[in-house]
Amino acid sequence: MALFAEGNTDYRFLNGLIQRTASRILQRHSMASVDVPELQNIHPGTGLSGTERILRAARTAYGYHLLLLHADSDARSRDDALSERIEPGMRRALNASNSGSNLCESMVPVIPVRMTESWMLADPETLINVIGTRKTVRDLMLPDNPSGVERIADPKGKLRAVLKVLLDGRAHRRRRDVNVGNLYEPLARSISIDRLERVPAFRSFQMELTASLQALHFI
Repeated sequence: MALFAEGNTDYRFLNGLIQRTASRILQRHSMASVDVPELQNIHPGTGLSGTERILRAARTAYGYHLLLLHADSDARSRDDALSERIEPGMRRALNASNSGSNLCESMVPVIPVRMTESWMLADPETLINVIGTRKTVRDLMLPDNPSGVERIADPKGKLRAVLKVLLDGRAHRRRRDVNVGNLYEPLARSISIDRLERVPAFRSFQMELTASLQALHFI
């Protein structure tokens, strides 16, 4: 699989999470053992419209089974991001394919509500373990139900605030080693997919990824 994401930190979290999610789907539904390698990160460059960047990403991903297309919704609904920022590029790529261009035709949207950091907040226990602190989930003031993270207006700001709470009281020399940027990859490797499945936008992504794997006859 290949991944085209909006920002560098998005790659650092989504790459590992998507790999784990695909493995989980295959383990649930596939009769055969299927290896899921690390995703290839694709950077189409700047100076292009969103539609042209998706087209270039699809061309770069030629030969891959799937191309994952990330866009934050920046709102309470993923529908606008899908219709305005993902689907036009997918249509452009498929039209180019029908005209003879070599590109990856199997594309799956990845659209967190409101941004990738909201998914990172869905599993407070893992967040605490990754940072290493004696603070409790109650100290973080995060929603008990993972779906509640979609109501957080500024997930990135909330993540910074949670980090500040978790680091409060730690020895100064240990505090210097932890910042928000250091959380993306370890959380991707360990965040609970069971909890993420209770977040509507993640569940939509998981269902679309499952359908694509079915269409490719992996399951």
